[in-house]
Amino acid sequence: MKNPLNLYTGNFKPVFWSVVILLMLFASYRINIVDDAYISFRYARNLVEGHGLVFNPGERVEGYSNFLWVMFMAAGLKLGIPPEQFSIVLAFPIFLACLLLSFLIGRRVLRSRTRGLLLMALVGTNWTIVSFAFSGMETALQLLEFLAAAYIVLDGLERGWNRRRSLALSIILNIALLTRPDGVVLAVIALAAWHKTKRDFKLRDLFVIGIPFLLLFVPCYIWKVGYYHALLPNSFHAKVQGLNGLPYGLLLIYLYSITYLLFPHLVFLIIQGRDIFRKNAGVQFMGTLILVWALYVIAVGGDFMEFRFLVPVMPLLLVVILYSISTHALNRRLKYGLIICLFLGTVNDSLAFGRVIEGMGIQPVFELTALPKGPVTNCIGIGKKLDEFFGGSDVTIATAAAGAIPYYSKLKTVDMLGINDAMVPLIGEKLSPMPGHHKIAPLSYLVERRVNLIIAPKNFSIRVELLKDWIRHVTWKDLYHFYLDVNRAIDGMPMDEVTMLLIPVNDQLVTIAWYLTPCEEVERVIRENNLYSLRLTRPGYRTGDLRAGE
Repeated sequence: MKNPLNLYTGNFKPVFWSVVILLMLFASYRINIVDDAYISFRYARNLVEGHGLVFNPGERVEGYSNFLWVMFMAAGLKLGIPPEQFSIVLAFPIFLACLLLSFLIGRRVLRSRTRGLLLMALVGTNWTIVSFAFSGMETALQLLEFLAAAYIVLDGLERGWNRRRSLALSIILNIALLTRPDGVVLAVIALAAWHKTKRDFKLRDLFVIGIPFLLLFVPCYIWKVGYYHALLPNSFHAKVQGLNGLPYGLLLIYLYSITYLLFPHLVFLIIQGRDIFRKNAGVQFMGTLILVWALYVIAVGGDFMEFRFLVPVMPLLLVVILYSISTHALNRRLKYGLIICLFLGTVNDSLAFGRVIEGMGIQPVFELTALPKGPVTNCIGIGKKLDEFFGGSDVTIATAAAGAIPYYSKLKTVDMLGINDAMVPLIGEKLSPMPGHHKIAPLSYLVERRVNLIIAPKNFSIRVELLKDWIRHVTWKDLYHFYLDVNRAIDGMPMDEVTMLLIPVNDQLVTIAWYLTPCEEVERVIRENNLYSLRLTRPGYRTGDLRAGE
């Protein structure tokens, strides 16, 4: 019987490169920078401008967890290319390399260039992979590192380890560790596979594998510890909740399985697992890496972004699934059905997640990409308007959307979720079970930091045509949408009155900022631009409190 995975047997090259071009065109359609990417951009800009690798000048907090990516963005700035452009420029060759490596891995493991092409098509059309590849974040770079390391390990398992392969593996693992701290998972599993299969182990082998660590990762890590006085990034303390985060990590794995229609494949792998992994050392390595990575994702409590943490192992999981189908699914219809199910999974994710399938706090891609430039939130527009009004001043803002707004405003910013603030993870008040969102800065801390304006684009950006109605109905209770405890006394004094400042973002949108700490610069902008302010008092809004700047 003809194997249904042998999809093409004629002239292969034209088909191969046609598929590559189509996949790259599809990827270009998904270019959308997410708000968190602008955090790295701000660190890179501050570094290039001489302020150091910091979020706010003078505050050494490691709020990023992607050191190498930040360095790339800084290099782009040195070349005169803004990070929001340079990140996309880099994304194209990185994603192309991911596609080609997916093909090479598939061809090696599945013993067929046609099956390798099938794997590449699955990777290149995967909604999550493509969305985050062009999101401005380091996700595609980490995926490339996982694929490169996997290919080298597979090559070493098949042809043996020489010094060139050992050195190449070590360099890739160091790059992975410099990209993200969780690259340690890849390093441990890959080095374990290297050691287990290395014949005639000698001291010079340890020298070859160890030198890149001594020259690359170790000096960088020592510098970071000395610079930030912390062993782990501040983002780790802000996001990881210990045992309390385990249910959320399990939820992420569960939602990924049902959204991508993977349950039939997982059941098939469980039934055939022992036989599958026993026969192929490469599949055994990939299966181990996938399992340990999944346990890591669960242990850190998952992520609030749609399956982003699973991207590095998604292609490897697809390899294992295709291997199980090609070697153990004897029924032709079953093979076709399982393969079609893989393609339907990405369609289901793009259409259903966050709409039909409730994310339960895990934000779908369309929400993540809407925050920076959506018609309602428009964080980019808010940041630019704040820069226009207050640029170059000592005005301090606070926001939970600590990406595009701080980046474009260039103002000193208190990150209310604590990713870029060392105190919030320690003193923050409970907010939600979501990673990176489970604590928020207390109002007293914002007062202590002399924050002038609190910006909340999701809940306090109003379309112009709806503004009058909003003003008529707004009450003291609406302050709770800042997620701050306005009932708690500050320095023994209750807060009975607040001022809301109406900042026009453009002709269609107004953002409402909480004017917390008065300052002359804000007052000057109010007067010169005739901005409206709104005073709210307990227990509600009083008629006549809407005022225009004089």
